[in-house]
Amino acid sequence: MKFNLIRYTLIKVLLGLFSLLFSASVFAQTPGYQKITWDDLLNEEWYQQMKKDMASYGRMAFLKDGSEEAEKLMASMRKKLDEAPISTKYINQKIRMPGFVVPLDAVRTGQREFLLVPYFGACIHTPPPPANQIVLVTPHPQLNVSKTLESMEVIWVEGELKESRTKTASGVSGYSLEAIQIYPYKALHNIKK
Repeated sequence: MKFNLIRYTLIKVLLGLFSLLFSASVFAQTPGYQKITWDDLLNEEWYQQMKKDMASYGRMAFLKDGSEEAEKLMASMRKKLDEAPISTKYINQKIRMPGFVVPLDAVRTGQREFLLVPYFGACIHTPPPPANQIVLVTPHPQLNVSKTLESMEVIWVEGELKESRTKTASGVSGYSLEAIQIYPYKALHNIKK
């Protein structure tokens, strides 16, 4: 009898927490914003060409680090990545997308600009991704971010996606977005498109 009461109480508490978390994520979303993925930002023609180019770059493994030929090949590849064309499918549309935060300055307020990138370590521990995989995010002036976003924190952002090639110390972005909402990733990770 005691075991069943404990089990019953535990199930009720877990269901209550689940419904609280579920309802919080439903109400936290801004209506009219569509979920997109990083693949949605790739220019398909460029992507197919880069797959072919990367296969030919396999010869880089045989080049000596720091050699003139290696440096030239790396510069050529970096140029292609920084000039990567964007996909215009979601330009000027209200979107919601997840990503990792790369702060652009040491300002410790919720109004700091940052890059949104698709994977951990991008622009910090590894070379920057292509420009069509970097979004420059500027929080809307009236957005009240409850805590300072830290480097490599995983978040969701909502805003209108724009075409904007911007060179920063951390990488070249092909897109920009003025964030009207920023959420922790866990709060919205189960949202469907």
